[in-house]
Amino acid sequence: MSQSTKRTIGIAIILFTLAVSVFGVMVYQVMARGERLVEQIATLEEQQAQEASYYRLQRIAEDSKADRDQVQSYFLQKESDSIDFLNHVESLAPGAGVVLETNELKLLTEDGGANWIQATFSFSGSRFNVQNFIQALETLPYVVQLTNVKMEAQSSMLWQASVVMQVQVLTYDK
Repeated sequence: MSQSTKRTIGIAIILFTLAVSVFGVMVYQVMARGERLVEQIATLEEQQAQEASYYRLQRIAEDSKADRDQVQSYFLQKESDSIDFLNHVESLAPGAGVVLETNELKLLTEDGGANWIQATFSFSGSRFNVQNFIQALETLPYVVQLTNVKMEAQSSMLWQASVVMQVQVLTYDK
């Protein structure tokens, strides 16, 4: 082989080795950047999912506002609202045909943190009116429980009842 052929083959081998090395570096960088791109896409998808979840929750909160307000109306908002509750109960009594007297009002706190206002009422009237008023107390638009109900005849036309009831005070947002 001639000297120029040997030199051409040597240069070709060097250029080929250099081209393979450059190609190998390029493949390595493409793979590394591809992995980085995959990680960034996963992060972006996670952020988009969180954003979609946030907007969905925000929409649910807006759509359920009326329902939440209605549920909230079934609770006394604070202890001082017990006066409005008592006024409401006392305003129902004449319409039901009974004479109402509020005997006691106190705050009860359960171990779980729930607060209840306990009210004790005495009222009298005809048996029908007393029974209807007890039913009206049971169906008041509050979270209410009647814990003790006593009803007895004072005469053939006059009945007297004593009711101990508890109304829950709103505590979930405190």
